[in-house]
Amino acid sequence: MARHLSVVSGSIGVCALVSALLVACSGAKGETGFAPENGGSGSTGSDGGRGSSSGSTGSSGNLFGDGGGSIAADAACATSAAKAQQQPLDMYVMLDQSGSMNQQGKWTNVTGALKSFFAQPTAAGIGVGLQYFGLDNGGGSSCTASDYATPEIEVSALPGSATTLATSLDGHGPSTDTPTLPALQGAVDHAKSWASAHAGHVTIVVLATDGQPSSSCDDDLGHINAIATAAAAGNPKVLTFVIGVGNSLTNLNGIAAAGGTKQAFIVDPGGNTTTQFLDALNKIRGAALGCNYKIPVPKSGGTLDYGTVNVEYTPGGGGAPVTIPKVTDKAACPATGDAWYYDSNSAPTQILLCDTSCNKATADATAQVNIVIGCSTYTR
Repeated sequence: MARHLSVVSGSIGVCALVSALLVACSGAKGETGFAPENGGSGSTGSDGGRGSSSGSTGSSGNLFGDGGGSIAADAACATSAAKAQQQPLDMYVMLDQSGSMNQQGKWTNVTGALKSFFAQPTAAGIGVGLQYFGLDNGGGSSCTASDYATPEIEVSALPGSATTLATSLDGHGPSTDTPTLPALQGAVDHAKSWASAHAGHVTIVVLATDGQPSSSCDDDLGHINAIATAAAAGNPKVLTFVIGVGNSLTNLNGIAAAGGTKQAFIVDPGGNTTTQFLDALNKIRGAALGCNYKIPVPKSGGTLDYGTVNVEYTPGGGGAPVTIPKVTDKAACPATGDAWYYDSNSAPTQILLCDTSCNKATADATAQVNIVIGCSTYTR
């Protein structure tokens, strides 16, 4: 979906540019500081001390069927603006170089797909790091996670790193066994460290393999799944995406599910492996970013009042804009309604749509998502 994220700005009359209100603007807020513990400059509400919406409500323009509306048409609340974009994406690729990758041309096709991904213009700006498993320790494959946590190629933005990554791939070939557990642990460890040092980025692990674990290391699938589970539930959160190249790889779905990505992308080595693998990488890019957006920074350099941020969705085809209500966190996302939340209530860096809202937004190729600043946040 070609979503556009922007911020509506202006002064008196700006709120009149959007129709059918459910949320009343509570007057111009300016760009005063906002302390999450004590609430913003807006009215105190039930949402963790943040300013809640006030004023009259109505039912017109309700795209989602519940709890939606648009910014008040009669108040001067939208006072500042800054262009906002989706979060930067960084991925740490852990690539299987076991001997079985030499069968059916898998190694050649997979590395070819990776090179194509690195070179495609639409991947520009994505950070990519690369390591392989197993790594030879002189007596077989290493079972030490820290070996895999040290990338052969550190995460760096495309397209500048494309040649270095391609050269690395050319310098390797399939020859080892498959020590999945230490490889995944190392990948997760490095991704978490990277994410901690790059706040505001979405950092993920991509595990690409052609088979189930087979090594002298711990190959217990339950233990491997636990690593992915801990990474997805941790802070910083790191999701594990899995690409399986083969025909009997259902165990990889367990790793993907544990890693918060539902199921593995399975590539048939008997088909057009290069195209399938490249398609999987592009789908992972879209799934990883999902509906995560940067929080706009005031152009004046002032401090943003997080209690005066609203998310507005305009469906394609000229539909009316609708303000999506905010909830406290992902756990508070409604099962059937729609909402958004901050990644952190104490120190927000991202705006995230709940799954129900994100699914609707991504299904509409011409939808527009806006952030309106200045009106008290509309909450469920």
